Amino acid sequence: MNSQIHNLLHKGVSNVIDRANLEKRLLAGEKLVVKFGIDPTAAKVHLGHMVPFLKLKEFQELGHTIVLLFGDATAQVGDTSDKDSERPMLTRDETRKNCEVFLQKFSKIIDVSRINVYYNSEWLDAVNFAWVGELAKNFSVAEMLDRDNFSKRYKEWKRISLQEFLYPIMQGYDSVAIARKYGSCDLELGGNDQYFNLLAWRTLMHAFGLPKQDIMTFDLLVGTDGKKMSKTSPNCILIDDTPFDMYQKLINVDDGLIVHYFTFATDMTIEEVKWIEDRLLSWEHPNILKKELADYVVTMYHGKPYDANDVSNIEVVHLEKPEINLSDLLKEIWFCSTSGDVRNALGGNSVRVNGEVITDPKYLVTLSSDATLVEMWKKKAKRVFL
Repeated sequence: MNSQIHNLLHKGVSNVIDRANLEKRLLAGEKLVVKFGIDPTAAKVHLGHMVPFLKLKEFQELGHTIVLLFGDATAQVGDTSDKDSERPMLTRDETRKNCEVFLQKFSKIIDVSRINVYYNSEWLDAVNFAWVGELAKNFSVAEMLDRDNFSKRYKEWKRISLQEFLYPIMQGYDSVAIARKYGSCDLELGGNDQYFNLLAWRTLMHAFGLPKQDIMTFDLLVGTDGKKMSKTSPNCILIDDTPFDMYQKLINVDDGLIVHYFTFATDMTIEEVKWIEDRLLSWEHPNILKKELADYVVTMYHGKPYDANDVSNIEVVHLEKPEINLSDLLKEIWFCSTSGDVRNALGGNSVRVNGEVITDPKYLVTLSSDATLVEMWKKKAKRVFL
């Protein structure tokens, strides 16, 4: 099998439906319409969000048509695939603003000038109540309750709104709409948490007399501590993190996650990842590989590896106070949470202001339009401006 197609079908991929059909078409050189949908529920994007985009990049490089669908309408409903409660509804303005931010961030990985962007409000806003009924009749309540998180909530007597049942139906119609635009919608990408929704979309396509799209799903990239990556957790690596912050988080991932991160967070091939795994099995020190991982990922998103001597890599903070004592400053820039944290840091001679060790919590720091470099321990540094 062609090495590119082998990589396409296997690297980071947990499931393909229908694998035999997709493999046959790829090997025959067919150019496919490959769709990925995302609900812009928040403007923050982390490395886990980029996993399908790394795969879309592979398809793009092989000449396939890439369709990026923003669910500006479905985001107002909210997907509960990975939730045990309802999501709050967003406004249309909020979802559209998030879409703009997402596109800018996705451009770090994929050539956005060569993808086809749609918003599902284009067709969902025109759907009337009678049409919703026509869509909904293709599914039973039992099928909906068979979904893991719905089943769990139902057994625990937790509320499930009818609106949540409509979500996979709405997204299924997205695939119908795209297939009508292009004559087909051949492949849909998604995380394993989207498996129920993806199967529902195949059901709707069949109901509309369209060929069922194939499905490719991925495991989720876990956080640096092995738990689910969350935008509100320290285990999250945002693609907007400074090179310093991104580097520090990556070199501190659990040793057992090194191969996982090379697989899901980089565009390395299967063969290259296997080489990393072999080096680990040969007892090469994990810290060497984690440094390579950090350099690789930082370069992907910032254009060059992290350089500790390059001050432009250090996060910038702006404060409105021209003078502030050191204790308050450390709290303002989130180096310390409490006065006890401040005492511990100062007592350990770990705080430096413009390179000078300071131990007095009342030390007055004068801020200006020039950067004041504040460092704590070996891993925290910020440039503070007035």
